[in-house]
Amino acid sequence: MLSMCNAVGLQGQVLFPLSHVASLVANKSTGRANHKGCQRHGRQAHERNVLGSESFCNVLSWLSKSSLQDLTRLSLTEAQFRHLAISSIETVPHRPSWHVSWSSANTFFENKNGFTKEQLRRSVLPCLFSGTFSYRFTSPLVTRPLHTAFQIRGFKTRSRQTGHSALVMKAPDLNERFLALRTRKDKEKQKAHSETEQSERLKTLLSDENLTQEEQQRLRVAFAEGYMACDPKGRTSTKLRVFNIFRDLLGIILILAILFSFMGELSGGPFRRVLIGTTNEVMPEDIDVTFDDVKGVDEAKQELQEIVEFLKNPEKFSSLGGKLPKGVLLVGPPGTGKTLLARAVAGEANVPFFHAAGPEFDEILVGQGARRVRDLFSTAKMRAPCVVFIDEIDSVGAKRTNSVLHPYANQTINQLLTEMDGFRQNEGVIVLGATNRRDDLDKALLRPGRFDVEVQVPVPDLAGRKEILQLYLGKVKVAADVSLDVLARGTTGFTGADLENVVNQAALRAAIDAAPAVSMRYLESARDKVLMGPERKSRIPDEEANLITAYHEGGHALVAHYSKEAHPLHKVTIIPRGPSLGHTAYIPEKEHYHVTKAQMLATMDTLMGGRAAEELVFGSEKITSGASSDLKQATALATNMVKEWGMSEKVGVRTFDEDHSSLIVVNELAPNTAEVIDAEIKRLLHESYERAKAILKTHQKEHKLLAEALLKYETLDADDVKQLLSGKEPIRKSAPQNAWDLKKEELDLFLPATFFS
Repeated sequence: MLSMCNAVGLQGQVLFPLSHVASLVANKSTGRANHKGCQRHGRQAHERNVLGSESFCNVLSWLSKSSLQDLTRLSLTEAQFRHLAISSIETVPHRPSWHVSWSSANTFFENKNGFTKEQLRRSVLPCLFSGTFSYRFTSPLVTRPLHTAFQIRGFKTRSRQTGHSALVMKAPDLNERFLALRTRKDKEKQKAHSETEQSERLKTLLSDENLTQEEQQRLRVAFAEGYMACDPKGRTSTKLRVFNIFRDLLGIILILAILFSFMGELSGGPFRRVLIGTTNEVMPEDIDVTFDDVKGVDEAKQELQEIVEFLKNPEKFSSLGGKLPKGVLLVGPPGTGKTLLARAVAGEANVPFFHAAGPEFDEILVGQGARRVRDLFSTAKMRAPCVVFIDEIDSVGAKRTNSVLHPYANQTINQLLTEMDGFRQNEGVIVLGATNRRDDLDKALLRPGRFDVEVQVPVPDLAGRKEILQLYLGKVKVAADVSLDVLARGTTGFTGADLENVVNQAALRAAIDAAPAVSMRYLESARDKVLMGPERKSRIPDEEANLITAYHEGGHALVAHYSKEAHPLHKVTIIPRGPSLGHTAYIPEKEHYHVTKAQMLATMDTLMGGRAAEELVFGSEKITSGASSDLKQATALATNMVKEWGMSEKVGVRTFDEDHSSLIVVNELAPNTAEVIDAEIKRLLHESYERAKAILKTHQKEHKLLAEALLKYETLDADDVKQLLSGKEPIRKSAPQNAWDLKKEELDLFLPATFFS
């Protein structure tokens, strides 16, 4: 160690480690000015925060004047001591708890000391083991520079903790979390309290009477500038404030919209419609349909007319103790006019009319259906007396189920049952329901008190079809050759919607052809188009297929002509229409309400006439698949005669119902009974086939003439067929390429039509 005394003596003694001085002096150039070296080292000492920087500079100056060779005469013990002392050359007087490192090297030793172990070994070992220390000591421990100009980065780490404190820090329990939360809240309160005190002090300072107004203004400006300088987000604060204002306004608007939607009128706004649907109320003045516009369903009109009269004049019925019916169920096939009748009720009753469809009550969310039912009836009660019409009510009123897959499926129908006849009475609210699947409705919905009246809306009869055709033909311009009676008889089984479509299609076709009016030809063509699709422009180019078709259709026509109980022939053609290559059509003379066994057997004979003609003319090996539809209809007719209508002597007068609604069909018939039924069905079909063959064998000549005429004229009507069978030429050389046919539904009326498809 070196000591340096000032002018006063030992009182100002300062001690410096020799290693500091040696490392600085060893690298000092001898040609430099002492004054500049002193200034530089003094500045470095000042930068290193050395105590007594002036004395330290004087020591360096003194050493520079003396010979550095004196250092070589140090003893080995001193060199070793210096080696131990210099190892801490980079330490500072007050070392903080920071881990210090410089730029990374290959090893930690080099990072810490600034040189490698190999360099230390090459410089120190010769010094330690030499007898004389006569050379200059150039160890890196002495010659390395002080790293005073390096930038130092420190990394502070959390002190290692063990025991309970470490466990609490890693996984604090509920109490520790509560205490931490409470401590944080206390700190926040203290911070808020301190901010309040500071703001109070600022107010007191700004309101100091000793300050002039100019000084107070300067103080305010200075405070504002300081506040803005401390705010790192000051530049974007304006945009942030605008965004916050826009967000708040949007939230307020949304809340107000929700409140207004719920506080609006009962019909509801858009938000209400999303949640609970719409309540469709039709005012009486908006309905232009009356009972005069409904034709062909006189019985249903009479039933609903009584309901309308009750709504118009309830005192007339209540004076005798009668009560207004709760509901009326309209049942009938599609297209018979159930919805039209409901609209007519709305137009005649002159009361508020609410309408809804059954599928509208079904939603994804559970409970929405029941909620919509409640909303519909609550609105209707406020407008009583009124009418509520639910179309396709089988969607909402189907039989209740016990399925665990859908436990909430019964909520809607239960709510409907409660609203129609529950604990609270609905005075003045009549429910009209329309369905074509009555068997699917729940029994509780059909009991008196809910649907008191059930109105059947059947397919119109001959008189009804005449009324409907007269109504729709009155809206178009018709020609003089239109026969209303022929149209009505040729549209057996047609509903009101079918008849409207026929008239509309005929009017469109006449407009396309630029005809002055709708003639009978357009009406017949439209009827065939509705039944079997559009016709082709000409027969198929295969003449062999046309020949087979001509004999096939001729067999149908010939058997029908010579069968006493068969329906009168209307038209026969080989022009393809839809899936059929040709067809034979019949028109009954009058409306049939029941069919005899003889008529059924004659119908089976005409159906078998096509296949019998193919076998007789072309042989059993040349029969075709064209009779598939004929055989299917004949088999269905024979099966119904045996199993449902009791027209078999062996089976007897009993019926055998088949339940096709279940997923698993179980045959409840005994084996012997099933064999007897099959044998009877086979017998009826075989006997019918033999009768058809016998008629064709007897009239082979007429059969050939009829087939040749079909190949020549393509279409023949009943008068043409009569002329040919009497040995004369057809009255009409060419008939329109269309034909009458009976709908498939006529099989249920025992009037099946025949096709070649």
